[in-house]
Amino acid sequence: MRVTKGSIEEVAGVAKDKNSIMCGSCTKFECKINYPEGIPAWCAATSFRAALESTKQEYATPNNLEIYRAAAKVIQSDYGKWTRIKEAIEFAKELKLEKIGLASCVALLSELGLVAKLFTGAGFEVVSSACQIGKVSPEERGVAFDSTDHRGLTCNPIAQAEICNQAGTQLNFLLGLCLGHDILFTRRSQAPVSTLIVKDRVTGHNPAAALYADPLRQSLFKTYCKK
Repeated sequence: MRVTKGSIEEVAGVAKDKNSIMCGSCTKFECKINYPEGIPAWCAATSFRAALESTKQEYATPNNLEIYRAAAKVIQSDYGKWTRIKEAIEFAKELKLEKIGLASCVALLSELGLVAKLFTGAGFEVVSSACQIGKVSPEERGVAFDSTDHRGLTCNPIAQAEICNQAGTQLNFLLGLCLGHDILFTRRSQAPVSTLIVKDRVTGHNPAAALYADPLRQSLFKTYCKK
């Protein structure tokens, strides 16, 4: 059984089929070819029809539309030939922004300097901050730890976000903030947030390498997929 365009109403809400395949387990990828025969009954899309329908018009709202259009323009421009940093600069230019925020880990200050120089050269005003700005101790924040190892405890992502807020940045980029600190920054940020560099010390800040390199992938599967 396949769900055709004409039977959308019949499958609105949660699908009756409890065995629908989530995208992480799919090997068919029919969505990539626009469901030529309609959405298959086993597809996770049937279980989330209500969400798919209810979110369609959200792209037409002004704040979402400008980002959606700018993203499409970047994707359609030399796709696969631009680096992430070039995409970020061109995306900001497409949105006609003026002030960019950069929030970095102190371990990536050299990279921060290069990225700031590139954005400045492209005509943007740049507000940058490193994670240990102000060097605030956990005790000053009312947080007590028994450990004498203070790595990760002097980082200040909420302050980094507030610096961007007060400076009036229009778009913020993260460069290697610790996992969790990136969440705190994003929560506090008033401007949209994207990521330029994801911290991964083992792979040279390329997390996907753990999926491509056999030893790293095998180690992960031995640890988490023992069955």
